[in-house]
Amino acid sequence: MGLILVPCLGNLLLLLGVVQADPAYYYSFLASSVPGPYQGAPDWFDPTIGLITEAQGHLAAYDWLHGIVPWWNPYTGIGMPLAAEMQTLAFFIPFVFLLALPHGWLLLRLCLQVLSGVTLYALLIELRTTRLAAFVAGALYALSGTFFMVPHAATPLPFIPLLLLGLERAGRAAATGQRLGWGWITIAVALLVYAGYPEIAYFGGLLAAAWAIARFASIGASRWVFMGKVSIGGSLGLLMTLPLLVPFLHYLSHAFVGPHDGGFAASRLSRQGDSLTLLPFLFGPIGVINPPGLPAAAARYLGPAWDEIGTWFGPVAIIATLAWPFGAWRFRAQQVKVGRNRALGVALGSFILIWGLRLVGIPFVRQGLNLIPEVARANTIRFVTPAMDLAMLILAGLVLDQWQRQGPLSRRRALVVSLIGLGLLSGALLPIIPLIVAWYHAAPGLLGFGLSACSIDLISAILVLGLLTRTPSPGARSLMAAIMIGDAMLGFASGQLSAVHDAHLHRTGVAWLQKHQGLSRIFTTLPFAANYPAADHLASINSNQLPIDQAWMHFVFTRLGSPKNGVPTVTQLDRYVRQREAAYRSVGVRYVLTLPGSDPFRRTPNPSFVADPMHASLLVGHQILRGVAPIAAIPQKPIIAVDVLIGTYGGASTGPLALTLCAGTDCAKGQRDLAGVPDDRFLRITLNHPLIVRPPAILTYKLHHQTGHGVAIWTGSTPTGPLADLRLITAPASDPVQTVFRGKAMTIYELPHPAAIFAARDCQLTPDGWNRVSAQCRAPSVLIRRVAWFAGWHARIDGLAAPLARHGPLFQSVALPAGPSQVRFFYRPRGTLASVIIALAALVALLLAYRPSTQAFEPIRALVTIVRSGRGADGQTGQPP
Repeated sequence: MGLILVPCLGNLLLLLGVVQADPAYYYSFLASSVPGPYQGAPDWFDPTIGLITEAQGHLAAYDWLHGIVPWWNPYTGIGMPLAAEMQTLAFFIPFVFLLALPHGWLLLRLCLQVLSGVTLYALLIELRTTRLAAFVAGALYALSGTFFMVPHAATPLPFIPLLLLGLERAGRAAATGQRLGWGWITIAVALLVYAGYPEIAYFGGLLAAAWAIARFASIGASRWVFMGKVSIGGSLGLLMTLPLLVPFLHYLSHAFVGPHDGGFAASRLSRQGDSLTLLPFLFGPIGVINPPGLPAAAARYLGPAWDEIGTWFGPVAIIATLAWPFGAWRFRAQQVKVGRNRALGVALGSFILIWGLRLVGIPFVRQGLNLIPEVARANTIRFVTPAMDLAMLILAGLVLDQWQRQGPLSRRRALVVSLIGLGLLSGALLPIIPLIVAWYHAAPGLLGFGLSACSIDLISAILVLGLLTRTPSPGARSLMAAIMIGDAMLGFASGQLSAVHDAHLHRTGVAWLQKHQGLSRIFTTLPFAANYPAADHLASINSNQLPIDQAWMHFVFTRLGSPKNGVPTVTQLDRYVRQREAAYRSVGVRYVLTLPGSDPFRRTPNPSFVADPMHASLLVGHQILRGVAPIAAIPQKPIIAVDVLIGTYGGASTGPLALTLCAGTDCAKGQRDLAGVPDDRFLRITLNHPLIVRPPAILTYKLHHQTGHGVAIWTGSTPTGPLADLRLITAPASDPVQTVFRGKAMTIYELPHPAAIFAARDCQLTPDGWNRVSAQCRAPSVLIRRVAWFAGWHARIDGLAAPLARHGPLFQSVALPAGPSQVRFFYRPRGTLASVIIALAALVALLLAYRPSTQAFEPIRALVTIVRSGRGADGQTGQPP
């Protein structure tokens, strides 16, 4: 029960609805909200939890619930594999079904946190530690920073301790001459793959390999029996994953993988990344953005730091880990358990040390580890840290067990531990002191947060080390647990101070698209961001994920104009779609989505009325700002919008800013909500009708801000006096691109004559969704289907298989006969039938191996027994004598 309560307390404000951290509020760009007291990550850092896990995981869950195997995603790019992308969790059953629920990302994370705590608790009980030691380690693992930093990648976390538990049980079965014992290895390996994030699972597998080597070295004469059990369990587990593993490997062989083609081989943690793994709140809230006054040189170093790490370790875990070798020396050699756990401690410590050297970039260590298959292609510095964190928490559990069983650590040894910890901290902090000074000089408001959080971490570590030198009385044990878990919980929950209040998604534009889009595609410059349309079954060529098809990315880079390196800005995207409109229409783009007021198809705004110097005029309450435009500034074309240069005092302005623009007695009006509008920018206000100024009429304006926090209107000099800095937006003489929707979150433009998804010369086509079309052809023809060509697609014409060809570099085609025909397309990855048969055979082998019925559920019963009774597999309790 405690391991359920701890994650719930860590997510308490989210569960109660006091604050909102749904990724859609941040990265769908459809939301308006009230920000929290601190800028930073809202209890998660990596937006992939929203852009892929939430959006496309929802699509996978929808497919399953409607009887569709989620092999293919027709709604992202020009179509792409769904299950084989792995991060979509398509085969992570039953957990993927949580993503069909409101706030499914949070429910999924909470379940994974509980499972992580339970599996690590079971592992340590299997190692015969005390319940307190197992509980504290399990609680710390349930509050791991991985669930904060990379929650989309945390899905394998519960199954790494489960795999280690399987190794332990296999070793015990080998040593005692029992049959089987490898069941949890099979289940854990299968779940690690189906959990959907290969890099975390792979480094967890390397930790398991180190564990297996330690057991092989310490188990004695039965070591080869042990290896045989491990081989059987692991092989069956991998065979059970073939239905997902085969499509993934095939997709990977044809995909663009960005820096995963070897770009990470020489990577290392920066100095500031080193410091953040030790003191995650060194610069204030996790993920806090660079303050405006930060010097460019410091911003260049501090900006990417958070992107480098997959979790943080923190002073408490580091101190507990460093205490392990000093406590282990006190054990009496005749205790068998001590010898076994000592071998594991050496393996875990070596794993932490070797990969720690890799993180800081020691050349010969990096070169040696890159010889391990696939390590050079993985984002090692980010995704090895969760496995290192688990190793540290296991050692922390062993330290608490030693403290309870063997008594306090000597003060001399505690002093050595503190000096080593101080050395690590100094080595991380001293080189970046100028950066820290520059940071807090630019952001003095964050100094209190940073000092408080770092002080709590450091004081907690000092108290833990001090308690290790004291007799483990019941009070000391309770205090130790409270300090360690409390520190982890405060760190994990800190992001909720940066979450938003009263968030609201503006989905009227989404509803409009669902009604009008049909079989066409959209392109967005920001709102309804990449991958989110898939959750609403709306096709968008935007994508934000790896791997992705090479041919499509080549088209994106060469034809659509996207840069190969870096994320394009909104301004760049506006320019791409304006300059390469024909290329966008060629892939079926019918609608272009922009932020309200942004118009990629309009010409440059007319010059502003005013000149420097500029002054800010506060507009609040019933105040009105009026003016008359100079005659020379009045355009001859219809005015459709006005840009107003405003100041929002760092985004604090709220309420609507209303504009009335009059040409004589003809007045046009418009208004924009100021919530969330950036500071010192032009705000575009669209008029309710075009306004034409015909001489001798003069052009006047009135700005009114009646409710909400005040806004500054920048005014400048003119020959007749100060005027607001306005820029008039006029319509071009002929504009084939039509504005079809305006809303709070987006404006939608319609491109003329987009390419149809289905096309065939001399044929009348009647599509029925993305995969079916009825054709009536006057003569034999070729049907072009503008969906990504990918091995595994099949076509049937009137129920008979038809050869499917590649049309150009991207699309599919099939020959049509004259007359009527019914064409159906379906996607089934190559080797699916064989993979499913082999996986089912492996599952049957597992079930048969654990028959009769008394043994069929032995692995599950064993885990439940361990968790409930606190006893190991041999029935021995973990309580100290």
